[in-house]
Amino acid sequence: MSALGPPTRLVSGASPTRSSSFAPAFLLLGRARRRDLALLYAFCRAADDVADADGYPEGERRKALATWRAGFAGEDLGGLPDDLSELIRRRTLEPRLCLELLDGVETDLAPVVRMPDRAALDLYCHRVAGVVGRLCLPVFGADPARAADYAETLGRALQRINILRDTADDARRGRIYFPLEELEAAELDAGSFIGDRRRRQDYLESFAAETDALLAKAEELCPDEDRAALRPARVMASVYGALLAKMRDGGLRVMEERYRLTAAEKALAALRGAAGG
Repeated sequence: MSALGPPTRLVSGASPTRSSSFAPAFLLLGRARRRDLALLYAFCRAADDVADADGYPEGERRKALATWRAGFAGEDLGGLPDDLSELIRRRTLEPRLCLELLDGVETDLAPVVRMPDRAALDLYCHRVAGVVGRLCLPVFGADPARAADYAETLGRALQRINILRDTADDARRGRIYFPLEELEAAELDAGSFIGDRRRRQDYLESFAAETDALLAKAEELCPDEDRAALRPARVMASVYGALLAKMRDGGLRVMEERYRLTAAEKALAALRGAAGG
C-alpha cells in the first residue's frame, strides 16, 4: 500500500484549520455532528493531499487513489479507515459520491491541468466540491434529496472562488482551471493569461460576476424546510461571498497576491450568514 493510501483510522480529534472552508460550519454544529464533520473533512483532506503530494511520483499517487477507490468497493467498506466506514454507514452517506471526489482529485495528478471548456470545469467543480456539499447534508441534518441542488450549486460556487483565490499558486503548479475556449474568446491562451494583465482582468471580472450569480442561485435553492439545518452551509456561503467581494474590490489581482479575509472580516461575514434566517 502506498504511503498516501488509507490509514487504519483517520485523524478526527481536531477541528478543521481556521483557513479551511469547513471551519465556519464546524463551529455551528453540536458535538456529535462536529465529530462527524471532522471525519469527513479528514477524508477530503487526505484525498486532496494525494493530489498535492509533489514529492511522490505520479504513479505512486495514482496507486494511492486506486487503493482509496478499492476501499469503497463492496458493502462492508473493509478497505477504508474504520471510523470513516462507520461514519458512512451511520449517516447513510453515498460511497459513489466519495468515488466521484477521487475522480476529481485524479484530474489534478496530471503534470499540466487544463479545462478545455465550461463543461469540463463544471464537471471538475462537481467532483471536488459539489459532491462534498452533498456528503455534508446528512451530517448537517438536512434532507439529502431535497437539498441536493442547493448543495451542488453552492459547492460549485465555492470551488470557483477557490480557483480565483489560488490562481497564482495553481499557475506555478501547471494548473489553469479557466476554460481554454473562454480564454480564447477573450483573446487569451495559457501563456498570455499569465502575462497579459489587462485582458486577464477583463476575463476574470466576467468569471467573478458569474460566480457571484451562482452564489445567489444557491441561496434561492435553499429549501425552507432545511434552512435551520443548513445554517452552517449558509455561513460558509457568506464567508466565501465576502472573499469574492474583496477580490473584486481589489481589482482581482490574483496573479499578484493571494487574497484573504482578516479575522474580523471573516467573523462579520459568518455573523451575517448565521443571521440570515
